[in-house]
Amino acid sequence: MSLPNKVRELIKKLPKEHSGLKKLIKNNYQRINLDELKTFDKKNVENFYLQVIEQILLSNPEALELLKNLSVINTEVDTNIDRKDIETSYKLPNIKKAFNVLLDTGIIKKKKGKEETYDFSYQQIPEALEILTDKNCHEKAISYYESKRKKYGENLNDDIELLFHKVKVNPTEDLVNEFFAIVNLIDQFDYKYRRLISVAEELIILGDKYKAPILIVLGDMFSAVGLAENAEKMYLEALNIYKKLAKQYYRIYLPYIAATQKNLGTLYTDLKRFEKAEKIYLDALKVYKELEKQYYDVYNPDLDLTQSDLVDMYTDEDETKDPDKSYLDVLKTYNKLVNQYYDTYFPNETAISNYFGNILVDLSLFEDIKDGVIDSLDTYKALAKMSYDMYLNDVATTQSNLGIIYSELSNFKKAEQMHLEALKIKRKLAKINPSQVLPSLALTLIDLGDLYASLDKFEDAEPMYSDALKISQQLAAQNPEVYFYNVAIINNCLGNVYVKLQKFEEAQTMYLDALKIFKIFAKEDPKTYLYNVADVQNNLGNIFMILKNLEKAEQYLNKAFKKDPTNLDILYNIACLESLRNNQGKALELLMKVVELDKNYIERVLSDDRFDNIKDSKEFKELIGE
Repeated sequence: MSLPNKVRELIKKLPKEHSGLKKLIKNNYQRINLDELKTFDKKNVENFYLQVIEQILLSNPEALELLKNLSVINTEVDTNIDRKDIETSYKLPNIKKAFNVLLDTGIIKKKKGKEETYDFSYQQIPEALEILTDKNCHEKAISYYESKRKKYGENLNDDIELLFHKVKVNPTEDLVNEFFAIVNLIDQFDYKYRRLISVAEELIILGDKYKAPILIVLGDMFSAVGLAENAEKMYLEALNIYKKLAKQYYRIYLPYIAATQKNLGTLYTDLKRFEKAEKIYLDALKVYKELEKQYYDVYNPDLDLTQSDLVDMYTDEDETKDPDKSYLDVLKTYNKLVNQYYDTYFPNETAISNYFGNILVDLSLFEDIKDGVIDSLDTYKALAKMSYDMYLNDVATTQSNLGIIYSELSNFKKAEQMHLEALKIKRKLAKINPSQVLPSLALTLIDLGDLYASLDKFEDAEPMYSDALKISQQLAAQNPEVYFYNVAIINNCLGNVYVKLQKFEEAQTMYLDALKIFKIFAKEDPKTYLYNVADVQNNLGNIFMILKNLEKAEQYLNKAFKKDPTNLDILYNIACLESLRNNQGKALELLMKVVELDKNYIERVLSDDRFDNIKDSKEFKELIGE
């Protein structure tokens, strides 16, 4: 049936990119009074959508009410919108008929491959209805998610949605604790959890008591989804709050300042703003240095962390007069604060992982604080030592981060110094708390190995990688899914070092061990791990060329090239192989491809004796620009 002229004219006026709106009007033009529609405005598309929807559902107020309630449901969760649970939990008149009306009009549609599960036909629909939603909509959503829990059991996505709607109804302090509990369940924040950003933004209104830690989490979330400017804003705002609090209770809030600075440093590093990252990490180390002076140096002199190039941020004249008295006064204040905010800072778990990193808390001490039974200086000292121990690993991580920054800035001496200082702390802490520190210790050893290898100090790199390998193998025995891949990476790095040290048998062993592991991962996920397999096969091809076993070299290089034909290093090694076989034409042809794509290979070619038999040729001289 042809469309009336008025409908055709309206559709023609609508921009091409709004095909969904055109389709909605085409399918429902008999329900729409076109004369009552206001002119389409590109700047306010949602308003026009809302007019169209209200016109379509004008004779079905129950359907409009149902749609308004459904619009707050996140349909990106696979099990939304579940019709049976909607009909069970939403106490609306004629709900079954209303649901069918929404389907008949094409406002909602069935999800592909899902039984009794629906989605909005166009994303603009829930966005247009946002102006109509109220607390009542979110209360119904709470009932809906609670019904889903009974049906499907607990699910992280549903838990996040449930928290979101609770917060929209009434943001309370208890919900802050729920928010942090959910955040701690997420290893790596990604876009599918972005509803948590909305939760955090709602909870910030509760005030400074919770604002700074929530801002840190928001910064982490924005950083993870690539919104660097938003992340920086959150971290800086949190940092200002902690600095303000630290003016009154600086020993209590110094760790939070340092942890926030560490987050900022990581952000600046990712953005390659290395000078800013260096400054912020140095500021963090100054804060940790002050904690060391106040707590660790005076009462626990067994760990020497002296850094002559760092200056103290604060001075405390009273401390020199009577350190015990000053120390006790500050910790009494700490006691009061912990009493006041106990539930916020110390959840009822034997060990907690927070947004500042993994920390192990001796809850027996905190129970004493909560009950008010701590009154001796010795117990306060034990608490202070424990509090500082929790952050020592962060000190070392900050130093490691500085080491990476200095490497990027080509200040290799300072890079080495930072990594070595981090290594010293982590080795000591690993003896006390291996489960918490060993993964971080392995990373620092790898960082040092990488630094020494980049400086051609292969004899120094070898023990770093070897120690990292032992630790990673130990961790992989307990948790292979997490650490087995690291073992393969280190095997490959060690193989490269052994080649430089002319320990070819050891190099071959390392490469073969790495290859076995990467093949296991590649079997499960070829798109991600075949490149690792190709890299190791390329290294094996190179080592067999060194050992003059050209047949085996060809075997590995051909396998590598099939897996990763865009890898110039593999192509370069195949050119080496052809040169060693006196296939000069083929070698030159391959070298031309490599140099054409990356001129940096020219310097490598000139120093590579495997091309000696073609270096005097006219074609070679043209290739290198002579």
